[in-house]
Amino acid sequence: MRYLSRWLVWLTLVLASVTANASWDEARNTVEQASAKMMKVLEDEALKAPEKSEQLISEIEAILNPVVDFDYVSKRVMGKYYNRVDDKQQQIFSTVFKDTMVRTYAKSLTGFDIVRYEVAPEGQPSPEADKQVVSVNIFSAKGEQYTLVYYMLKDDSGWKLVNVLVDGINLRLNFKNQFSDMVSRTNGNVAQVIADWKAAVAGNDSKDS
Repeated sequence: MRYLSRWLVWLTLVLASVTANASWDEARNTVEQASAKMMKVLEDEALKAPEKSEQLISEIEAILNPVVDFDYVSKRVMGKYYNRVDDKQQQIFSTVFKDTMVRTYAKSLTGFDIVRYEVAPEGQPSPEADKQVVSVNIFSAKGEQYTLVYYMLKDDSGWKLVNVLVDGINLRLNFKNQFSDMVSRTNGNVAQVIADWKAAVAGNDSKDS
């Protein structure tokens, strides 16, 4: 009986490992497909002209739409303030936040001047099969290397991106801190922050550039 118990434990561990590996492969495939599409857009010389910036952002948004759970991310950006507004306000922020996230991501990628990318091997296996981390190394024309770390979550429709580290910068946490700071500066007026979000983030971006 003791040997049977050990065998069952071993079998459970093996099956868990196989499941985790299969899940990572699935998440990796989602990231790989999106990265290949993104690379194709970034290589389009016609889209690099300043007057084509909106078209470039539109192309990137079309790639991100199926793989990013913008509602999930925006809810966590709002954090404890999410339930202080009604459903309509929550959806308004999700829509506005999507635009700022896409623009920030697009600005980061174009700033790197990427010439190629490679998906990194699987790191530490995830203890939860429906949550996986996929890293992508990107290389610039100057020979510099950057790393994008994608946090993936599986739902009924497939694998979705719920956070990303852009060369060590946690985009979701960065946006969350900005949201919290804006709430503090408006004396807790969450609705006002939602209304001002796009303009405020755009202003911060222009100061950084």
